[in-house]
Amino acid sequence: MGYYVKNHNIEYTFDYTLKDDTEGLDNLYWSQFGCKCDKCNVKSGKNYMERLPVYILDDISREERMRFYIDMAYVCKKEADKLPLLSKSSHRVGLGVRVRCTDHKQRFRLIRGLIVRGVSRIHVAEEFVYFDTDTLKPMEFKQTPDNYYGA
Repeated sequence: MGYYVKNHNIEYTFDYTLKDDTEGLDNLYWSQFGCKCDKCNVKSGKNYMERLPVYILDDISREERMRFYIDMAYVCKKEADKLPLLSKSSHRVGLGVRVRCTDHKQRFRLIRGLIVRGVSRIHVAEEFVYFDTDTLKPMEFKQTPDNYYGA
């Protein structure tokens, strides 16, 4: 298994183990991409998150030897209704990822890795980098405020 991921304490169940959580990934865990509400199952990241953004981020993590804290990825309907997420938000369908990134060097390496891998929707703030692989939305790269939840 790859690097230790900070702030990631998961209680596995009998039908979802560490092996299931790291299946196909080198450095990240599927549970990092799950809904952060208390009502969702630990498997929500693996079950509902699209594979492409997860594999892209895992590849960058391996190549750059970086650890990521995923602020938001897949969000269930109840949690999305509580947050100011639009009904067409990429987080609702598992295409958007918001990575906490406070260091400017780490932010640069992450953005470079995303561009090299063909990601064309990137939003940058002081506290995080947001990206999605939603092909139905136009290409854009912009600076956003810290309270941005993804388009």
